[in-house]
Amino acid sequence: MYDTYYNCNCLVSAATHMGTGTLVRAAPHKMPVPTCSVLNTYILLKQNRIGYRFTKRKEFKPMKKIITLCLAVIILASTAVCFAEKTYTNGGLTITVPDKYADLIQVETPENDERGVLFSFTEIESLEEAKKQGQTWQGAGWLYSIGRISEEEMHQLRCEDIPGYEIFAKDTDGNYYIYYHPTDVRMVRADYSDPNALAIWSELYEWGKTLRDSIIAENENISAETFSNTTLDAYLARVMYKDDVEYTVSTTEYGPQAPNGIKASDYIAPLTNNVVYSYVTDEEAPDGEYVVLNFPKDNIRFDFFFQSGKENYIRQVWFDDQNEMLYKAEFKDENIKATDVMNDFYHEIVLHNTLGYTADDMIGTWAEKNSGRCNIEITKAAEDGKYDVKIHWSASAYQMAYWEMTAEATGNGAELRYENAKHTFITWESEDKMTEEEIYTNGTGTFNLLSTYELVWDDEIDHSGADTVFVKAK
Repeated sequence: MYDTYYNCNCLVSAATHMGTGTLVRAAPHKMPVPTCSVLNTYILLKQNRIGYRFTKRKEFKPMKKIITLCLAVIILASTAVCFAEKTYTNGGLTITVPDKYADLIQVETPENDERGVLFSFTEIESLEEAKKQGQTWQGAGWLYSIGRISEEEMHQLRCEDIPGYEIFAKDTDGNYYIYYHPTDVRMVRADYSDPNALAIWSELYEWGKTLRDSIIAENENISAETFSNTTLDAYLARVMYKDDVEYTVSTTEYGPQAPNGIKASDYIAPLTNNVVYSYVTDEEAPDGEYVVLNFPKDNIRFDFFFQSGKENYIRQVWFDDQNEMLYKAEFKDENIKATDVMNDFYHEIVLHNTLGYTADDMIGTWAEKNSGRCNIEITKAAEDGKYDVKIHWSASAYQMAYWEMTAEATGNGAELRYENAKHTFITWESEDKMTEEEIYTNGTGTFNLLSTYELVWDDEIDHSGADTVFVKAK
């Protein structure tokens, strides 16, 4: 004869009026009913009929079968309810709401929403209380929403200095996913002093913060993206994505400089992607000089500090220097320094504004300044905005390195970029016999003017033009 115990670790709140009974516990080595903390499930075994303990005696076999069957039903029912989830799908995106919140949240799945909303979450208790109070305003009980927008729409959204959204993911089709949230509390209650009411609302709101990670985990075509949503983010996005925004960049070295056609996106992309800007206290403020990104029409500027160890601190100053705010940048790539990026951008603007050259000024033959053993020939290609380039570099009387490529004007002053260079090495075995060895294809690099008579070549493959200046030969 042996003893067997069973257990359902659940809330027992109504036992007092359901008759005399007891909750029997399971030994660790036996099979317990699955744990469920939200069910009011009771195993009430009446003491005056079957007692607490069941044995293997023959006279109890019929009763044991009945009990075993009942417990099996409880196990199956408890498992189904305790681990139940609600899954929603809209626009190919899937989300899961835990069972513990399923009766507390209303989930809407709109179609063709103007903001791209796929799922909207509202607390049911607030909705019902708002109706009782006769409130008709939209948004009562709204917790958060999940939306999807195109890359172009994402650019437009980021340029707006508005709170209440966070970009958190991107899919393989190039769409971005937004977590929308209210900037005020939309909870509605008859009695706001009830601590339980606030606790439920807070738990639902906190769950929403984990929803973004679960969406990324559930949907294979989505990966995480890192963006913040501050005034600094909005102004950097305008510089990045808009052509008509007016601004200057300056240091004490050359003073304020307008971009004048320079494509900011070629330089400041690291300041707008995979970076989070957080507010920090004034006690962390750097000292010394800085690069200034200024928007005169809006009476606002941003100072990027040079101080060692503080290159990722940016100060926002507005309303005629009456207000200040300090940010700290946290980049996914820890090697990036915000001030270095802005300073490089500034010097490109200075170079462009000081020289005022265009890509056509590079047409001609350029000879290596010291020895004259290398010549670069640049001619206008048939296709507008493109240039044919040939480079001859003598290695000896019988050997020569040769490159040919088609370069394209970048729009940043006198700069050409190529991505299709073919590099060969030629050897003459006699006057009428030579061999040609292919070194690589699809080489990349740039050509830039330093002055009217000086050109530099940045060979990104084997750096053949490093530390070399070419002068105009004809």
